Amino acid sequence: MIDEVSIVIPTLNEERYLPYLLESVMRQTYVGKLEVIVVDGGSKDATVQVAWSFSDRIPGLTVLITDANIGHQRNVGAAKAKYCYLLFLDADVLLSPTLISDVIHSVDSRRPFIVSVGHIWGRDKLAERLILPLGLAFVWAARLLGAPPIIGDFLFTTKEQHQKIGGFVEGALLGEDSDYGFRSVKAAARYYYLWRLRVISSDRRFKLMGHMKLQMVWMRGFIHVVRRGPVFPGEGYEYPYGHYELDESKR
Repeated sequence: MIDEVSIVIPTLNEERYLPYLLESVMRQTYVGKLEVIVVDGGSKDATVQVAWSFSDRIPGLTVLITDANIGHQRNVGAAKAKYCYLLFLDADVLLSPTLISDVIHSVDSRRPFIVSVGHIWGRDKLAERLILPLGLAFVWAARLLGAPPIIGDFLFTTKEQHQKIGGFVEGALLGEDSDYGFRSVKAAARYYYLWRLRVISSDRRFKLMGHMKLQMVWMRGFIHVVRRGPVFPGEGYEYPYGHYELDESKR
């Protein structure tokens, strides 16, 4: 039975998004214990102060500050986690009230596992109507080819499995989540893609890069991971992380 979960949230300049995520975590119907660990990568805005402002509403909230790299930040949070189950979340997602409970009831906790869920991209209707079906087709094609994709904005696994594979590759620009998933499956974790359960993910990357350009970067990056491992800086990929602007009126 899964009755204790440590949530790890890497952040970098997320003062505008983080409150929405933490509010959605507080609204979860899950009846077990939740531990929340925010791992900040040296934000220049008020991210850390925003995180600490929830300390009276989220018992045991932990805020850590370390170097800015999403793989490293996740590893730091996992090392601090006190529970046996780990849920990695990106700071710009929202959870429906029953999501954690629904995911937990969908997995077999008697063996190691790694879980990813589906996505809705904010209010971006083009992404919902065009990119989402393409993404689903890509996921199923990848599974048939033996390379099940894992998306890091909602990644659920066990601390034992995380330690077994040595955690996330650090220093990568892109693809550290898919690489983590590949290594988990090779290490005998059962893979779940619960596409009917979805997070609401921000559409800010689409706004910055455009729908087709971003989709091509993701697909190219995935192929790179399959062949050579995660993408590192200097390998010719444009992928912004942690330097976003948000028009609050469009949330």
